[in-house]
This record gives sequence, C-alpha cells and structure tokens, in this order.
Amino acid sequence: MTFQVNLKTVISKAELDEAVDLCVKAYVGEAASDSMVGGDQSLKSVIFRAMTRAGELEGEVYFATENATGKIIGIAIWFPPGTALFGSAAQRALGFDSFMEQISAETKDFWETKYGPEVTKFINESIGQDGSRNSYYLNQLATLPGFQRRGVGSALLRTVHDKFKNSDSPPLFAHCAANEANARFYEGRGYKRRGIMLMEAPTVSYPVIVLAK
Repeated sequence: MTFQVNLKTVISKAELDEAVDLCVKAYVGEAASDSMVGGDQSLKSVIFRAMTRAGELEGEVYFATENATGKIIGIAIWFPPGTALFGSAAQRALGFDSFMEQISAETKDFWETKYGPEVTKFINESIGQDGSRNSYYLNQLATLPGFQRRGVGSALLRTVHDKFKNSDSPPLFAHCAANEANARFYEGRGYKRRGIMLMEAPTVSYPVIVLAK
C-alpha cells in the first residue's frame, strides 16, 4: 500500500464528509472525544466537522490519501504559532458555535468550566505561557481503521516536522494525548512528556498527557 500526504488549502464538501467519517470511525470508544460530546455519539461528526473547517480556515489540514484509490486514510490538523483551534470568532462560526448549542447543559458546563480552561492552563504550565498558541500544535491526528500501524500517522507528523529540519530556529511541536498508548506513539517519534493531569469528565476520567518536541 502506497499513499501520499498533502496540505489541503481548499477542502471540497465530499472530502470534508469523508474526513469527518474517518475521524468518527477512528475515535470510537475514545475517552476524550466521548467527553467532548457528553457521550452523545451523534455529535462526534459535528465537532470533527467544526475542527476540520476551523483548520482549513486558520490552521493546516493534511490528508493522507491512498494512491490506488484516492481514499482519505489519514488526517492531521495543526495550528501554527500565533493561532489556536477555535481561537477566533470566524473559526467558531464554522460549526463550533452550533455544536455548543446542541450539547447538553452538563456537557456545555464541562467545556466552559473544566475542559477548556483547565487544559489550557495545564498546557501553559507544561510548555510555557500561551503554550498552544506559541507552538506548532497538533489538535487532531487520525488514521482510518484498517490502515493503522502502516506508517500513516508517522508520515502525517513527519510532513510538518520536515518543513523545519534545516531551520536554525524550528518551532516547538506540541500535542496532548489522552491515553498511554498514544503517548508512547509520540514518544517513539521524538516527543517528550512535559506533564500529565487527570481530566474528570461527566462521562469518564482520562489522562491529559502534554508532549512536545
């Protein structure tokens, strides 16, 4: 199986639908995304769509596509220094505002009083003030089930890392993992743990592991 990774500056509706479906399938039973939707699985497509559209607007969205079929088999959503996911009204208007109107009151409270402020505070404590805005921050990395453990995720990371391999002052790359297996994946690609906290969500508790390279 061969594939290629490309930056997508313009994403068609068909590509957006395919990428969102990939994320939904890749994140089945995943604690952090379950907490974001308050356990309502029907809302995962809504938040993943909002994230992808926000990345298209002010971040960087990379697709890994299978050469033989053109199928999207992986996606990475990065926000370069100076930007952040849902960090502007324009981003939020592309689906996040609507998502917040659809979640339960309990889940909305979790977003506003715990998930958003506590994770942001912890990232800042772990990698520096405005850590997510001052780093090249990876908000989303997903590989289509059936194509996992075949180098797709590594290639999506490497594409961005390699842009700066000859730079005298490369940016800090950062990400938060929500389980030990994912943390080990990033550690195997040069990331170091900067901190770990327990996120207690209404649905489930899980670790937030800050990693940076």
